[in-house]
Amino acid sequence: MQAAVLHPGNIELAIEEVPIPTPGPDQVLLKVAAAGVCHSDTFILSAALPDSRSYILGHENVGYAVQLGSNVQGIVVGQLYAVWDAVPCAAMSKLPPVLNSIGIGLNGGYAEYLVVNAVELVPVPDGLAPEVAAMAADGLLTVYNAVHNVAGLGPGTTKRVLIYGVGGLGHQAVQLAKYYGATVYACDYKPAARELALSLGAERALDLGELTDETTAGTFNVDVVIDFVSNEQSFTLGKAAVESDVFNLAGPPGVVVLVGFAADQLPMSSIDLILWRTNVMSVLYGSIDDMKTCLDLLAQGIIKPVVSVEPLANVNEVLNGLKASEITGRKVIVPSLKN
Repeated sequence: MQAAVLHPGNIELAIEEVPIPTPGPDQVLLKVAAAGVCHSDTFILSAALPDSRSYILGHENVGYAVQLGSNVQGIVVGQLYAVWDAVPCAAMSKLPPVLNSIGIGLNGGYAEYLVVNAVELVPVPDGLAPEVAAMAADGLLTVYNAVHNVAGLGPGTTKRVLIYGVGGLGHQAVQLAKYYGATVYACDYKPAARELALSLGAERALDLGELTDETTAGTFNVDVVIDFVSNEQSFTLGKAAVESDVFNLAGPPGVVVLVGFAADQLPMSSIDLILWRTNVMSVLYGSIDDMKTCLDLLAQGIIKPVVSVEPLANVNEVLNGLKASEITGRKVIVPSLKN
């Protein structure tokens, strides 16, 4: 089969012929139907986290079950499944669990076939396109965890929310926060991303200069910032947007939720956070039950991700486009597509 393999020291993936994997007793062989391309893939390729392993990238996956291990029950051959990645390899205990999961340390979905543990599979609702269902395997799942679980938003909220970074995840966050009833603002330096945010219901879409000017003047304030960039600049602006008076104890503190992967040292001090009543939290992925909720949100059309598909042969072109901030929405690799 063809696969896109990460080799340490290379800034691009190698498209190679590799053997089709064989499922173990508790595993399932999937024919990969769709694999979303994520900014964390570009982070891995940057070698910001040194890793000597070679493996197939791709952690946002859906696929059709084609072969079952001898102990597997309850999985239907031919059914489309989303893959929940958070079942780490216990033998690799010296690294964080996320670095021993499918597509991040272990072979992933930028390939024609993928082996997973049966307990990682969630059936995709009938009629949901694979490239859309793939969002529930990471992009929307992370958004749901950030918006619903960590930021604490839910149906009927009246909070003011700033979505910083309207990319593959951020544009779904605009929709979810809006669905819950929040007044949603967006910030992105790209005009196309700001236009997308407005089309999805954002009250305003600010560029970085506007957000800087208005937070400095004290004319822009929100209850929650969900930061899909998480670099020094975004964090500084996000903190300024949620600053709250320490003596105004009647309401909750401002909340900054960090989602984006960056190696920047973020400027903060305890006195800064305490005096401005700011809580800073982070998010990584989500639970398997959250994945089921996300599939339902997609099946009902509540979240309508902007996706476009590419063949496996184009994966490096897509990754380079992500690095250059040239992509609007989410790109998805479909291995069955041919150039």
